[in-house]
Amino acid sequence: MRTEDDADMNRRIQSVEVGFSILRAVADHKRSMTLSELYTTTGLHKSQLYRYLNSFVRLGVLIRYDDEIPKWLLGPELIALGGAAFDEIDIAKQAGAKMIDLRNRINETVALSIWRERGPFFLRWEKSNKTVNVGVDTGSYVPLYTATGKVFRAFLPEEVTDPFYLDLVDKGTISPEAYNLEVDSVRKTGLSMTESSINSATTALSTPIFNALGQLAGALSIIGLRGVLNTAPDGQAVAALKETAEEISYRMGYRLR
Repeated sequence: MRTEDDADMNRRIQSVEVGFSILRAVADHKRSMTLSELYTTTGLHKSQLYRYLNSFVRLGVLIRYDDEIPKWLLGPELIALGGAAFDEIDIAKQAGAKMIDLRNRINETVALSIWRERGPFFLRWEKSNKTVNVGVDTGSYVPLYTATGKVFRAFLPEEVTDPFYLDLVDKGTISPEAYNLEVDSVRKTGLSMTESSINSATTALSTPIFNALGQLAGALSIIGLRGVLNTAPDGQAVAALKETAEEISYRMGYRLR
């Protein structure tokens, strides 16, 4: 039997959903897109795309650049809306200043991740002040075999992360036995570490942040150059990372019971 909530879910505006798919395509692309690229990505007819694009440009949601070929990228109004949404995420508010303090303390890149519908999601980062610096793409997703990903696998309910875990197993990307041992270690120690998981030149450390209910709220990570970042369990980086994550968790109402 259909409920009133089911009926409400079916009362949707298709044009809004289509428009959002265009914005998502531009955001995921990480750079300006041509009409042909948008057509390939979205499957929408070019004349239909033009109407949406013209409206978005007029609203300031997208910017059009007329170079040799017209291109579109995210505009200031969308960025402002994203900033407002970002400010409403409690973990972002509580972590901001502490991330800067951690970056200044160890002079390594620091990143904050949360769980989204497509996996671990980089919400914010503070880059180091080194000449050779490791960057992080905010707004990007990372797989479960990274240091950050293993924190989410360790502390979220398995049914949440299973689709992503099983996909890695099916593709032969991870060995279940070795990976599960690593995740068990993360649960026990509260520390995750990987070398060259995405970039062969990098090493990453990650640890959980908890909310007032004792649930995983996010992961705090340090990313540095392989062979330069000290990953020793009794080293400065690990101690500073854990201390900072505990302070953020405390600000979010988490108390050890």
